[in-house]
Amino acid sequence: MVPITITPQNLTQSVSSHSTPLQITWKKLVVMDVDGVLFKGQFILHVARSLGILVYIRTALLCLLFNMDKMSIHTLITRVYARFQGIMLGQAQRIYENIPVIVRARETIATLRNHGYLVVFISSGVPDPFVKDLAARLSANHGYGIGIDTNADRLTGVVFGPLLKPGGKKDLIEEMLVKNNLSWQDTIVLVDDRNNIDIMEKAGINIGVNAHYAVRKRAQYLIDSGNLSEMLDIMDVEDADSYKTLFAGMRKQFAHSWYQEIRRKFLHVLIAFAPVFAHFIYHTTLITLFSIVIVYLISEGLRINGYSLPLFGGVTKSSIRKLEERGIAYGPITLVLGACLCLLCFPLHIASTVIWIVAFADTAAAMVGMSMGNHRIPYNIKKSIEGSLAALTVAFLCGWISLPFFPALLTAFFSSIIESLPLRSLDNLLMPLGAGMILLCLGYF
Repeated sequence: MVPITITPQNLTQSVSSHSTPLQITWKKLVVMDVDGVLFKGQFILHVARSLGILVYIRTALLCLLFNMDKMSIHTLITRVYARFQGIMLGQAQRIYENIPVIVRARETIATLRNHGYLVVFISSGVPDPFVKDLAARLSANHGYGIGIDTNADRLTGVVFGPLLKPGGKKDLIEEMLVKNNLSWQDTIVLVDDRNNIDIMEKAGINIGVNAHYAVRKRAQYLIDSGNLSEMLDIMDVEDADSYKTLFAGMRKQFAHSWYQEIRRKFLHVLIAFAPVFAHFIYHTTLITLFSIVIVYLISEGLRINGYSLPLFGGVTKSSIRKLEERGIAYGPITLVLGACLCLLCFPLHIASTVIWIVAFADTAAAMVGMSMGNHRIPYNIKKSIEGSLAALTVAFLCGWISLPFFPALLTAFFSSIIESLPLRSLDNLLMPLGAGMILLCLGYF
């Protein structure tokens, strides 16, 4: 990364005349939204919560309509702030000061500035004095928010300013680009909702942070970890001026994907307990498994819109793959449904065998494939021959616990074939069902 540079001409001028400011040549412009990106949650929802449950529910419904593209940002903010009439400015400031900020925000922004980046906060929902204060707290260069009208230190409910207009953020950014001799290609935006789509499409780099679905499907990069320093890893790759720098950044991402895969497969093998519990509490086990599917779908719906279900959401965020960040991760759904269908359709001893096969053989295939998979399968280059052999071996051992040698080997062979197919997440469903059908055909009722 290139450090901040000061031109000699401007430096000479500043020495000779204190009234002339230093003209800094910035490498790039970094624009950060406030609500949902720097703040955990939205300022207007935090204020609404302090006014009672009815105001909070109404505000939340208005935000939902905005996220569904049924309402403009101007309508949303003006209607919400109209309900804030009479709130003391000091009370609003205390609410603002108590909103949690994303982890390592100050350190990340300081690093960006030290390496020549102009960092600016822009918000269409947070009052301008608070955004400016936040910029000072977090060492950003500038902060811009909406104007709020007050009377005797109380909010009148009236809001104003260019950031409430369509394209307001884009116009403000273009002014800064002209002033600092930069272009949209030199711009990096960190955003979370559809109010920022126009600047996302023009920026050189766009990053979705706890992004809603409209942003998530368009973003070049996503940060769902709740840690802003992840942005620095992204910039290491984007700004790499040597293979060494590029490799260092990519190595961090590769290590992160390994940790994700290990966590994912740890959760994967937990399905092996399903037949154990079913042996003692069959109906309760089925009800629990179906309940997990429902809760998981709710959690995923929240995740792809920038929210997190307590406890459950953190687990799914930590284990999904990069390719699954932009939509619902269906792997856990097919895994649990596969286990449920096996328990419903097959005798318990067959269901136990095939569920153990999908729990352990699929995990072995993924781990061996990632670490030693050098030979690609011709009909599915995303998987390796080494991974399939590992699946075959582990599936055979799972079957041999309760089956004779030949049926165990045949079942393992068909299971490994299904696992190797380009089925994405459907292998979690088809692998145990296919293995169970083989055993039924062989007469193991």
